[in-house]
This record gives sequence, structure tokens and C-alpha cells, in this order.
Amino acid sequence: MERARVTFPARWATGNVLVVDVAGTFDDAVAAELCGLLGRMTDTGQRLFVLDFRGVEHCTTGAVRQFVGTALGTEGAPDAGSVALVAHAAARSALRAAGADRLRGGIHATLTDAIKACHPSTPEELGEPAP
Repeated sequence: MERARVTFPARWATGNVLVVDVAGTFDDAVAAELCGLLGRMTDTGQRLFVLDFRGVEHCTTGAVRQFVGTALGTEGAPDAGSVALVAHAAARSALRAAGADRLRGGIHATLTDAIKACHPSTPEELGEPAP
């Protein structure tokens, strides 16, 4: 049986930041779809992203590693922007274990802090890192 294509609700935030919601089970198939979306949006010139993992109920180690590798690659590209993450404690732990704390935008507990971290002007605007 063919799996239905995953959709990720998205919205614009202040400063041309694209906020993408991720919910439910974050497995390899979902990670592949999200990585594809990130690549397509980068190809169109979008450079500032917040991925909102607060709706994720379960994530697999492989899926998180796949996503983090893609996100780090996106930031390493010429004229790269920033990827910030917002997640609840359990998802933050999985994301950190996969190296997501190396993302330019970091991992945050609140959407406001993640959006600010995408394009800080001063260290004070980075927001508080999530514990």
C-alpha cells in the first residue's frame, strides 16, 4: 500500500522567516519529505527557517539524524541562511543527540526565541537556549 504524501503546514513570521510545523510520528519517510521541502524552499531563495517540532509525539533516531544532516548542509551552502528549531523537552533531547545544537539558529523552547535566533542583530536577541 502506498503511503500518503506528508504535508507540513507553514506560515510566514516577522523578518521573512518560514515556520514549518512538524507533528505526529517523525520517522524516516517523514524526515525524507521534510528534507525535500527544505531543499526545495532553499532552491527558491528562502534562507530563514524555523521548524516547529512541538507537535511531534514520537521520533526515530534515524529520522532525526537524517533531518539534522540535511539542515546542517543547508546552513553550510553558499549564501546560507539559518535554521532554528523549537521543540518540547523530549524532542529537544533527540535533536541534540543528533547534533542539532550545531545549527546556526539553535534549539529553543519557544517559537518567539526560535524566530529571533534566525537573524539576530545582537547577542541579546538570540533568545534563551532551551534546557
